Amino acid sequence: MNLAITKLIFYSLLCLDQHENVEVITNSPKRCETIVDTKKLKLYVKSSYYNIFENGSGYDLIFRNKAAHRGGSTCFYNTQQKQIINVLEDKFALNHNLCVIKSKDNSGYFGIGGLHKPPMRTLRKYRKARHQHHKMRHSHEFIQYNGHKVVSPYAKSEQHINGLYLMKSEDMMSWSHVFDLPSISGIHPGHTDNHFKYSRFDSKISCLYSNILEKYVLYVRANMGAGRRWVQRTTSKDLTEWEPFELLSMKGVDYENDNYYHFDVIEYPGTNLFAALSAYTNKPRYPTKTCIKLMFSKDGLNWIDTGSILETPTSACSFRNSTLTTSVFFDRGDHYDLFFHENYDGVLDHTQAAKVVRYEIPKDRLVGIKANGIGRFSFKMKPSSASLVWNYECKNQGCLRVTFGSETFLLEGNELNRTIEIPSEYQEKEINIHVEMENGTLYSIST
Repeated sequence: MNLAITKLIFYSLLCLDQHENVEVITNSPKRCETIVDTKKLKLYVKSSYYNIFENGSGYDLIFRNKAAHRGGSTCFYNTQQKQIINVLEDKFALNHNLCVIKSKDNSGYFGIGGLHKPPMRTLRKYRKARHQHHKMRHSHEFIQYNGHKVVSPYAKSEQHINGLYLMKSEDMMSWSHVFDLPSISGIHPGHTDNHFKYSRFDSKISCLYSNILEKYVLYVRANMGAGRRWVQRTTSKDLTEWEPFELLSMKGVDYENDNYYHFDVIEYPGTNLFAALSAYTNKPRYPTKTCIKLMFSKDGLNWIDTGSILETPTSACSFRNSTLTTSVFFDRGDHYDLFFHENYDGVLDHTQAAKVVRYEIPKDRLVGIKANGIGRFSFKMKPSSASLVWNYECKNQGCLRVTFGSETFLLEGNELNRTIEIPSEYQEKEINIHVEMENGTLYSIST
């Protein structure tokens, strides 16, 4: 791994060697502006899994305006010009869960998305679409899997309903399939689906090239049972050959009740950490807690849940319309932009408009180590420069006293970029840093 580590963030007490009277806290971002009113855009509110990219001072979105089984088109939307462009109108060319990623050399884009249709008897039970059974029966090959007749992933499907397909584009406008067969099918080795018995992929996909692991990483829904959603992961060197799926691991998860949905993953800037946002409910139905969770991981497989960064209205209706669809965050200099598709009660019956809304939070202040009163902690760090930049906040005349070796520095106020010069005898060495903090929060240290 050739990755420049320039930042230390405090997402867990496990980051510390010793600690006393401190805790990990998460902060909520500030709601700023609506960038897309989906009543005007007619974006399919149940499953608007959009992709968003920076474009100068604004953003571009690419998304499907309706779920694949209801038709519609794939759209490109510029938030500055507020212009909608239909990219593809082919009903089955791009699915609603299309995940777009930049190529490693930034020369273009890849997209991966699709569905694997459920077993025939499940389809009859839930869809009651006999005309669709007839069409499927005459236009697809089938195999037996777990006692069910399913669409074969080994034969070409004109409707692309036998797995996740890989696509490519130079400009996000013109797309073509890379292969005639799915890159990942619902019966891919290692997959978990305790409800349909094989993965349907009818959910948001998160895929990225990881500089930490030096390969592509893909996250998708795993059904632990009826209404019980979790996450599984696979990796690939070339987006063609994929390793077996693995379930994510996270301490304290209740697989009978907890739902983690719409998992969005990035590599946290300046670190060797993965960060993820996920919509969460504490019950499959009639939840009493719904929120957006923030999580961190060193390997992308084993995660630490740092808690809620955004509370959302609870609902007695369903999981889907009581939460937000999340989107990863973007570095805008002194703050991060985050985007959420607000999908609350009233949206599905059109008494409210669903919206894609921009939130922001000061840089690196999603999570931190806090002391109410006086707290102490210590940790090791090897600075890569002659100075350290501290991001912290003190209240009620609080302060931080930072000590390494015989040197002590006093930090007061509320600063994103407070620089401390490192004495020459401690430069380019691993040093023990001791912090005594009174009514303060330390968010990050950068070099």
